[in-house]
Amino acid sequence: MSLILSFKHSMSSRWWEAIDRRLNHDDIRSVCLLVLTIYSIILAISFATQRSGRTVFGPQLGADFGAYYVAGAIFNHVTPGRIYDRDLHRAIYQEVFPTAPSGEELPYVNAPFFILPFIALARLPYAWAYLVWLPISLGLFISGFNLIWKSLGAMPLDARQTALLLGLSFMPFLVECLAGGQTSAFGFFCFALAINCERRSRQIMSGAALALCSYKPTLLLLALPMLAITRRFLTMVGFVIGCLILTVVSLLIVGWQGCFEYIKMLLFFADNSTSASSGLKSWKYVDVNSFFRLILNHHVYLRWFLVAVVSLLVLPLLFRFWHRVDRKIKNDQSLVWAVTLTWTLVLNIYLGIYDTTLIVLSVLLTTNFLRRSANKPQFELTPVYKLTILLLYLVPWATQPIAQLTGVQLYTITLVLFGIYQLSLFKMMGESSAVAREPAPIISAAAGIE
Repeated sequence: MSLILSFKHSMSSRWWEAIDRRLNHDDIRSVCLLVLTIYSIILAISFATQRSGRTVFGPQLGADFGAYYVAGAIFNHVTPGRIYDRDLHRAIYQEVFPTAPSGEELPYVNAPFFILPFIALARLPYAWAYLVWLPISLGLFISGFNLIWKSLGAMPLDARQTALLLGLSFMPFLVECLAGGQTSAFGFFCFALAINCERRSRQIMSGAALALCSYKPTLLLLALPMLAITRRFLTMVGFVIGCLILTVVSLLIVGWQGCFEYIKMLLFFADNSTSASSGLKSWKYVDVNSFFRLILNHHVYLRWFLVAVVSLLVLPLLFRFWHRVDRKIKNDQSLVWAVTLTWTLVLNIYLGIYDTTLIVLSVLLTTNFLRRSANKPQFELTPVYKLTILLLYLVPWATQPIAQLTGVQLYTITLVLFGIYQLSLFKMMGESSAVAREPAPIISAAAGIE
């Protein structure tokens, strides 16, 4: 038996060593550049072959970008207050995309102030509008990456290019956000700006940047209680000020009618995401609610029981973590943001795979925390951590077809594993602090002699 176990251990060690040898900067950059090249070619072919928005590959050019374009068209040619009118949206969508299936719709569900860039873009032909949006989205992601990188002090200089290429070739960003016409790069930029401002002791500006994430309120489900429990009071003041300004901007843009329609739209989607028959494509979502919806289908009460169980298991750990981490240690506070971002993607009512672009921030912050704590053996970049990061990068490429076939969203499981690993660091932080507080044996002996 011991020989068998020894053989298995030897094989697993060799297997990991073989993988670890391939996880060097040159090989990683080569793979990322290959992925980016392939998708650049596919995107170019999509533009060259699109007719009335439909490409040779089947889906509309820019996919979800159509929702924002149609909302901008309604603002320009009908009335601003009706950008949330689903019937009107569906009718104009059919005009813009005459080859789309009858009855297909992509409603605009973001905050009123977020319509501003699409008012201008909707004045262009659709293909040109999407072409302009691509560098905007790309610029937001790269700017956010640069902001977060500046707040990291323990990352090696030669890792920056590799990390950026990994982020750009990350499937949720490259395919779902950039090629899919989604807006997740904006949320990525806002969180990066908020964290960067906090690291520079500009708490009010950090809160104001975080307020911009209210363009999609589900992104703030854990961030707001985190601010309260960690006593980031100035950040909360900045958040409130930012929200007030954005509310005024929204009223000026779409009026009272548009704002009321937005609230009704939020309530509709909240109710729809919790009902038995949701119009959402659950296999494109990674939150715990969608995870159990896929598995349990119409068993609503059992699904919500399991969602409640998961929430009751994780939330107390999060609250305890937020409460006990030292606010004066910037490195520990970075881990707070990392843990909050990871679990925001899971403990949610509906969150698309494109929004898991935020996990890039979480990974960077966690890696920086581990490197800063490298003098303590328990915080080394272990094979388990490296394997988890590898899974975070690779699983999204296969998780949607697998979810459609089997009803199991593998990426949700991967995110949970990463979140559990991050919470385990909190336990190790506590043990490390306890060891640090214990008097050295020589000092104790000297005290006894005296």
